[in-house]
Amino acid sequence: MRVWAKRNKQEKEIIVWNIVVFAALSMVFWSAQALLSGCATTGHEKKQKAVSSVEEFHKEVSKNLNQITDTITALNQIGKTGESDLSKPYRYFVKQVNRTMDNSLNMNKHADAMTKKGEEYLSTWEKELSGVMNSELRAKGEVRRREVSASLNRIASMAHEVQNTYQPFIVDLTDIKTTLGNDLTTRGLVLIKPYVTKANEDAKTVTAKLQALADEVDRVTNALSSRVGL
Repeated sequence: MRVWAKRNKQEKEIIVWNIVVFAALSMVFWSAQALLSGCATTGHEKKQKAVSSVEEFHKEVSKNLNQITDTITALNQIGKTGESDLSKPYRYFVKQVNRTMDNSLNMNKHADAMTKKGEEYLSTWEKELSGVMNSELRAKGEVRRREVSASLNRIASMAHEVQNTYQPFIVDLTDIKTTLGNDLTTRGLVLIKPYVTKANEDAKTVTAKLQALADEVDRVTNALSSRVGL
């Protein structure tokens, strides 16, 4: 009886041990599978996120382009609407200036996000290229990676240039809003007239830079797109 009990205990211990070993091996196997699977798709996923970020930035640039037109139109309509009260067109102008400021901030946020996603994509691409065994294919891949890097850097540089002209323009609009708000009269309109003219000229400059940025972002988006034919 004691022999049987001892043998039964040993058999149970062996079974438990086998279960533990099997579970451990299974965890190692599935962890390896998950790791390999992640490595196989990481580059593509990073690329898709980078492209999506560029596309979102393009939308923000286009939104800013339209907003500048709306704001300048609203400014030019003050005193030319035929209304006896300047308050209504002035309030509409204030609303457009505030939207311009908000859109500018959103565009900056998207520019930062785009830069971050681009850097993550390029970093992952570089790491994964190091694992390509074919030296010729690896070298060609690196050339292509540098081309994409140059394109993303060009967008970032153009976005920075836009901000250098955009922010002073917004400051001028804000000054006009404040000055006119405290002297919303015919004399007040005469006072700000030279600055309205300047705002119109500055708007053309900012719009031209935004349009150039939008065109470049559109070109890069198409170049990075996974859609056939672009």
